[in-house]
Amino acid sequence: MTTTGPQRPDIRVVTVGVGAYQAGDDWALTGPVDDAIRFARFFVAHGVPAGNVDLLTDPAPPADDLPAGVRRRRADRATVRQLLLRELPASSARELYVYWGGHGFVDPGRRRRLYYADATDADAVDLDLDSLLATYASDFVAALHRQLWLVDVCQTYGPARPRHIDGHETFPSGGPVTGRSQDVLFAAAVGQPSANLDRQRTGLFSRELLRLMDTDGMTALDDAQRLAELLRAQFTALRADGLTGQTPTYLWYRNAYGDEGLLLAAEPGGSRKPVERPVRPSTAAIGAVVDALLEIPEFLRPNDREEMLSLLPPSVYASIRRNPAARIDAVNIVRGCLRHTTGLSELVAAVRFFTGDDPAVDHLAETVRRLAA
Repeated sequence: MTTTGPQRPDIRVVTVGVGAYQAGDDWALTGPVDDAIRFARFFVAHGVPAGNVDLLTDPAPPADDLPAGVRRRRADRATVRQLLLRELPASSARELYVYWGGHGFVDPGRRRRLYYADATDADAVDLDLDSLLATYASDFVAALHRQLWLVDVCQTYGPARPRHIDGHETFPSGGPVTGRSQDVLFAAAVGQPSANLDRQRTGLFSRELLRLMDTDGMTALDDAQRLAELLRAQFTALRADGLTGQTPTYLWYRNAYGDEGLLLAAEPGGSRKPVERPVRPSTAAIGAVVDALLEIPEFLRPNDREEMLSLLPPSVYASIRRNPAARIDAVNIVRGCLRHTTGLSELVAAVRFFTGDDPAVDHLAETVRRLAA
């Protein structure tokens, strides 16, 4: 394989592709293994030593599909923990790139979880991604001060496969590290699926990401915010071309400061445009959203209302002045969410998480859509 650009010995890479699970054929996915291989090849071709690249897949790829020297391992729980908790934390490298493709879900605590390859219906072992990210943001990890995590899994409310999973796997962490950056790009938002293209043997998010990387090389990964904006532009163009059936519902981003939110959100009715905040919503428009909120029985109960708001990103939640009176509280909630481009969309998602398929929530979503328009 021909290497382009400078050598990059100060980078570690982990690519994970889980296409087969011990649970059986019903869990099988076409694409994650191929995508993990593509990412591994990219990094080696752009100067990362093959010995700095770990490829974890199930099933195992053919040996001739990879550059010589790339470590091939299984994507089961024991192997993933060995690498991520015992080997990488001691690395002296400066940068870390992690790609993960496969099955995932979001638990009732809104924690993102990724299934290991040895998951079964009876023992659905999974990785708590939020806990792992906290570990890698702490001084439990010696170096790796610039991190980019790329996650191409569904984030539907779950568990998606087994009916009940109690608890979650947690990881050790230490104190905060000054100057460490940790950016994360998700193919889907909380509660949403990611798109998989079976015929092309790839995830749509992975395909578009690799296209940018093939065009710009390692430069594409230098600025995570710019990368996120470029991906948003690509998905917006796909929708404009009428390919709405193949575009993911959401693109989700968490930046180095821990803030997160939507980069691309679909409107009801299939128009699928990014939701944008109006400059000065009228009092009547705000009132309509408030009235829609007050039609939802769960929202009227103070404890349930607090649980809903707990799902909002911290930056949105901190913008809300609280009041014990339901209507005044609703007004303040809407005004606080309006200070953030995706605040109202995230409020709708949080309410729907607790209420499910309720016509009152559909009415709320439609009212928010009209305000955004």
